Amino acid sequence: LLHFRDMPPHLQFNPYIFTGYRPLLTFWGSINSLFYLHNETINILTHGIPIVYILVTVPGLMPWDQIESHFLPWCHIIGAVSPWIGSFVYHLFMNLERGEVVYYKLLQLDMLGIWISQSFGALPMVYASVFCLPWACRWLILSSYCLLSIWGLYKALTAWSPWERRLCFLLPFVMRAVLCGLRYSPLGGGDPASLVHVILQDAVSALGGAIGAMHIPEKWFPGTVDMYLNSHNIMHVLVVMAVYSMHQATVRDLLWMANVDC
Repeated sequence: LLHFRDMPPHLQFNPYIFTGYRPLLTFWGSINSLFYLHNETINILTHGIPIVYILVTVPGLMPWDQIESHFLPWCHIIGAVSPWIGSFVYHLFMNLERGEVVYYKLLQLDMLGIWISQSFGALPMVYASVFCLPWACRWLILSSYCLLSIWGLYKALTAWSPWERRLCFLLPFVMRAVLCGLRYSPLGGGDPASLVHVILQDAVSALGGAIGAMHIPEKWFPGTVDMYLNSHNIMHVLVVMAVYSMHQATVRDLLWMANVDC
């Protein structure tokens, strides 16, 4: 394992993590790195394990027999698993010896997975929030959200800094926050019991993103949390918790839409 100063510039993105870096590796060398400890091990495992868990359990937890349309449940399943797949591939193969171009392709794959979660994964919540509005108003809001999501995808795939990659999802995030406020009004929809999870799914994710961008706590204790408990590890755990809240909110909203008469 190498020191921060030994890494190529495109892999020197956290100056507070000093040690534990893998050297540049072949494809099979990257696969082999699953079986020894380095400073990306926790990042790989915290997204690799949720992939298996979600694919094995979540489809069976959806109320398929109680709802008419299966489009929104599939949006949720795809949105729940996509960020982990992109991030798992990115963290596992980020040290490929193919250079900076391949690294940024992997980073774009990571951002694409996050975008799918933020767009498709959030559709059940967005649709439930406007479920009781007039038809024209409902589809205007849904279309606006889709357009903002497409804009966010473009910004995500062209961003060059950690803060730019996080802020590219700002407008869809703001719209979801407005729709969350709509739920409090008589015009809003969605299961009232899911409101706390609707708030947590974005709030916890935003907290994780901020911690990752600010490099806390390694900024306070440089070199002491190289292998575990650094900002990226914490962010990964928090976004997994956010998807748990997204799942709880989605299931409740799907059942609510199947039984409510607006």
